[in-house]
Amino acid sequence: MTEIDPRRLLDRLPILEGVPPAARDLLAAAARQVRHDAGATIFRRGDPGEGMLVVLDGLVRLHLASAAGRELTLGLAGPGEPVGEIALIDGGPRSADATALTPVRALMFRHADAAAIIATDATVAGALLRTLAGRLRRTTDQTESVGLRTLQARLATALLQLSKADPSGLVRLPQGQIAALVAATRPKVNAVLADFRARGLVEPARAGLRLLDPEALRALGEA
Repeated sequence: MTEIDPRRLLDRLPILEGVPPAARDLLAAAARQVRHDAGATIFRRGDPGEGMLVVLDGLVRLHLASAAGRELTLGLAGPGEPVGEIALIDGGPRSADATALTPVRALMFRHADAAAIIATDATVAGALLRTLAGRLRRTTDQTESVGLRTLQARLATALLQLSKADPSGLVRLPQGQIAALVAATRPKVNAVLADFRARGLVEPARAGLRLLDPEALRALGEA
């Protein structure tokens, strides 16, 4: 994939709305592009906090795992969204695991490079505070989703997010990983998918799962 000028990429990021051009120039100079293959571990909980990633293409899963192997999805980050933003501010260790669900291209902002910009430019600091607030809201929403929403609603939302992140519009993730995303067992996810197929909402495709009625799935996700 052809490298793109980081400065042009920054202009498209909602999290930097309101940051003046001069500060964006400094951030662009500090940024570097990184890529991760589908299934790759981007970082693990406790790893040194190198800095923040901003996703350009693909989908990243943020999650926690217990010693017994149980996992909890904290959220998904797609194009324009940050990953590991706390480390950009304090340089501390990672607070969760991050895994590339699809091929991912991102901008990396190192803590060491960005610290001086944050300290001297209030607009950059404000943008990061808004980013942190947004992440907290999304984490709260995810916790609410697991505790209060039906599996049908959680699965419909996850399928929409996964298909949106794939250039072909297919859901290519194995069912075991989809089950982890929605905090359910694989048999339960298989049963709901069978119901979705019977209702004409999805169908098996050669390379994954095709969504036949995204609007109906969206309505289920919002129910």
